Order: sequence, then structure tokens, then C-alpha cells
Amino acid sequence: MGKILEFLRAVRAELNKVSWPERKLVTRATVSVIIFSLIIGIYLWVLDLAFTKILYAIFSLRGS
Repeated sequence: MGKILEFLRAVRAELNKVSWPERKLVTRATVSVIIFSLIIGIYLWVLDLAFTKILYAIFSLRGS
């Protein structure tokens, strides 16, 4: 039990040394990641639609 308490005290001491970011910075970074993810998602969706239509056109012509 003593080793566990010693470990937890060491963890707490290390956490006190951490430089935590401000709330405003975390919020801005989170919003940036969400917007970037949406942009990439929409881009990939458009590419998927385009390739699907191209492949559908190719295979439907070949079957005729």
C-alpha cells in the first residue's frame, strides 16, 4: 500500500509541474479541428460522388 501512495504522490507532483493551456486556446484549437475535419469530410464526400458517377457511367456503357 505504501508504494501505491508514493506513486500517487509522485504523479500529483508531476501534474503540478505541467503547464496547462488556457481555456480560450483549447476552445480555439477544438473549433479549428472541427472546421478542418468538416472541410476534409465534405471534400472526400464530393470526390466519392464524382468517382461513383464516373465508375457507374463506365460500367453502364460497357454493359450495353
